[in-house]
Amino acid sequence: MKNLITYQNTKTIKGEKQGYLTGILYMAPSNIVDGVNMCPFASKGCRLACLYTAGRGNMSNVKQARIRKTELFRDDLNCFMAMLVDDIRKAKRKAEKKNMKLCIRLNGTSDVVWEKIKHHQTKKNIFQIFPDVIFYDYTKNFKRFENKLPDNYHLTFSINENNIKHGIRLMHEGYNIAMVFRELPKSYRGFRVVDGDQTDLRFLDDQNVIVGLTPKGKAKHDTTGFVF
Repeated sequence: MKNLITYQNTKTIKGEKQGYLTGILYMAPSNIVDGVNMCPFASKGCRLACLYTAGRGNMSNVKQARIRKTELFRDDLNCFMAMLVDDIRKAKRKAEKKNMKLCIRLNGTSDVVWEKIKHHQTKKNIFQIFPDVIFYDYTKNFKRFENKLPDNYHLTFSINENNIKHGIRLMHEGYNIAMVFRELPKSYRGFRVVDGDQTDLRFLDDQNVIVGLTPKGKAKHDTTGFVF
């Protein structure tokens, strides 16, 4: 495998119009790969609706590439982290050539607690290694908000059919949440809803808003309550 990070994504390409080059790390979600659960807070609804099966993710070669990345993460984390650091360095050069700002989404189809993973040589996490790079993710792990996040890492809490109470609590604490709606409302439970399908640049969102998303892939046929 040559690279861990990819750039071809419909929503992230929209962000290029705003001057941001976005690299995303896609791996196999949940417990698809034996011996490692990449999404420990996944619900039945989000497993069925996962973007792992949407767009190019439904192609067998793309699935296999994501599985190989996940196997490397499981079997040789030191090698994985070395490749990730090298990929981000390349991404920085790519962004500089395009005169764009670089942002990285590490959990494209996973929910890894990256702030706890150290690079074996520097003993730093990825955010400390690249303090000038913007990182952002969605997460269903409400525990990640209990500790101070790195200054260059923006997290949006992702709602499923089981965790709305955690999401509303986080909203009252000033964080943003993302929800999938059949049709985007202007507000939900008194909080303003913004259109999250316009770009994927979550770190540019106003504070204390709900990021409204429309169903994609198998989520279009959801019956679990994952789609509101």
